[in-house]
Amino acid sequence: MRVWATVAALLALMLLSPGVVAAQGYGGNEYERRYGQPVDVTLESLVQMPESYREKSVRVSGRLDMLAVVGDRAWALGDLGLRVVIIPFPVVAGRFEADAQKWIGRELEITGVVRQGTNPENSQATATISFWEFYAPQERREETRPAAPEADLEDLVTRLGDYDGERVRVVGQFRGANLFGDLPSASRRRSDDWVLKSEVFAVWVTGQKPRGKGWKLDPKLRRDTGKWLAVEGRVRTVDGVVVIQADDVALAKAPSPHLKAERVEPPPPPPLKPAVVVFSLPLDGEPDVAADSVFMVQFSNDMDEDSFAGRVGLRYAGRPRPGDRALDAVTMRYDGGRRTLIVDPGDLLRAGRVVELLLLPGIVDIDGLALETRPGRDPGGATDVLRFRVAGTLLTGPGP
Repeated sequence: MRVWATVAALLALMLLSPGVVAAQGYGGNEYERRYGQPVDVTLESLVQMPESYREKSVRVSGRLDMLAVVGDRAWALGDLGLRVVIIPFPVVAGRFEADAQKWIGRELEITGVVRQGTNPENSQATATISFWEFYAPQERREETRPAAPEADLEDLVTRLGDYDGERVRVVGQFRGANLFGDLPSASRRRSDDWVLKSEVFAVWVTGQKPRGKGWKLDPKLRRDTGKWLAVEGRVRTVDGVVVIQADDVALAKAPSPHLKAERVEPPPPPPLKPAVVVFSLPLDGEPDVAADSVFMVQFSNDMDEDSFAGRVGLRYAGRPRPGDRALDAVTMRYDGGRRTLIVDPGDLLRAGRVVELLLLPGIVDIDGLALETRPGRDPGGATDVLRFRVAGTLLTGPGP
């Protein structure tokens, strides 16, 4: 079996150009130029259709397994009973072999080239992957690792770079493998990356799958999205997109609604509109009003009753005529419930004359806004004027 391992190593050396470095999470450019851009595949696809990927660059994840080989260590990736033999290129072999035994049974992602090889356990022909890049499982030392400080996804996204290198804890909703297009699809760097989102702010999570003791979410299923998760890990920014290199993922509760409400600024109050006359009885401009009419004027706003004092007048239009009596018995009152000013002339009005009800400057509503002239009116020195023509013969209406 040593011969098999030696041959594989020599083959890798022949393919390796001088000066190429590929390590955990880095490198691989020379290999990608030789074999093409890596394609994300599953172990199932590799096992069932190895000829489709032969001599091509692939990226695949699985649980690391050590093969039962006498004298030498050999490795495979497995999942649900499927296994593919993996062989590290010399450029990463030292780092990989140093820690691989600690990763047995844990998720590992590798990038490499698919070849026709031999299974060292049974000497049967099989597909193998010679890999030049790997992402190792995060080592967990929960008893010594300090709790990560809380952070908001909003801060991470709106303050790009400020948190790079820091370890944080964030809470958001699971959005699967970008199933809703929350992030640019080209920004996804690894096949197992998934999206965490809160409100409109989204980040990639890498290094840990959305699973834990007693629970597991599938990044490919929409029905699994919407669950709240707490993610701890280090922050980095890649091409303007936030990525969290996770070392812990756990189920979480949705943020308390009242906490979120405290962060929302109350909307500004709508601008106040000045009051105007909206209705009168009799109607403004109406001919043939009764001689004993009482006039009612309704406003758009609640008015300051005191502001009417000395600023409401009733008079005959035009020059005084013989027999006119001064309208000096006028009384008025304000009905706040109906926003209506009620003006009683206190005398019978002369037949055939036009009566003017004047609203003078200084009348205001309860917010202190001055009464405005109705559009299209020219009241002269007054703010508004309502005019009524008294019937030519003596008509009387019901009393006030």
